[in-house]
Amino acid sequence: MMDTSETYPAAERRWPPTIVIGRRASGRVLRIELLQVLSIFSLALVATGSVTGVWWFSVLGVTWFEPLLLLSVTFVTGLGVTLGYHRLFCHRSFIARAPLAAALGILGAMTMQGQISAWASIHRKHHRYSDRPGDPHSPRARGAGIAGAVRGFFQGHVGWVMSDTYCVYVDYVRDLRRDPVVRWVDRWYWLWVAASWIIPGFIGLAWYGTAAGYWAGFLAGGPLRTLWQLNCTWAVNSIAHRFGRRRFETREDSRNSALVNTLTMNGEGLHNNHHAFPWSASFALFPGEIDPGYWVLRGFAAMGWASKVRVPAPHLIASRAAQPTTVPLRSSTSR
Repeated sequence: MMDTSETYPAAERRWPPTIVIGRRASGRVLRIELLQVLSIFSLALVATGSVTGVWWFSVLGVTWFEPLLLLSVTFVTGLGVTLGYHRLFCHRSFIARAPLAAALGILGAMTMQGQISAWASIHRKHHRYSDRPGDPHSPRARGAGIAGAVRGFFQGHVGWVMSDTYCVYVDYVRDLRRDPVVRWVDRWYWLWVAASWIIPGFIGLAWYGTAAGYWAGFLAGGPLRTLWQLNCTWAVNSIAHRFGRRRFETREDSRNSALVNTLTMNGEGLHNNHHAFPWSASFALFPGEIDPGYWVLRGFAAMGWASKVRVPAPHLIASRAAQPTTVPLRSSTSR
């Protein structure tokens, strides 16, 4: 069972500041976490759009085009999360030229998972406190019995996005706050989000040649895709910390989940491997493991757009796998 008495150490600086309305002395105080409010608004927008999409397709029907569009946009924008937000900006697993870094950042923003600085700060904090008090999204049980297990799983999957743990932990991203690419992409975050819904609409318009075709593309590639993609990403925090294979003994509950790897389509399901070597650009460390994100990165490296791609040597992997330690090899990520 996880101790939930402390969500985050008081010394950690958070942004944006909490808005306090009322007098503390009277005890009648309303605390508003701005990023939490924006997150809940975003989820409500996605839910509303998804319900509209389900109604639309239940009335007008679905062809092969809509599922293909949904999965294609999921794969392409998902590269922005796994290669951009995660491996490049968060763990510095490789170096990318500025245009590629910006493109990956924009694609990551199109998944509606928050700005780069927020995403990276939460993830870096997750690595520091993985499945312990302070972890923003641990799925460990929060109470006794089945009810406690369900509460923990819900918190690790989506509850954390609607709680006050969802913020920018400033001290974890000092390097990113100085990065001009990150600052530029983050400044226009909502533009990228809007584009991620509007562009599939024009793809639908080009395919069908009708206004209904635009709305089919908009709904399939916009809110329905976003809902699907968010849950696939959240499954890394929930399912891949509860179910699957452990190649390495790490200090948390991370697992390699074939299900999550299939859903994400980009290698993120090899989560135990990632926790063992957070700095590795490849999550596939053993024969037979699949990491499409790394395949794409190798293509970028071959074209000269990416360099200094960091992957552990085979002897280091074998040595780490044989260790009964609970301490992962430290990432070189600066904070």
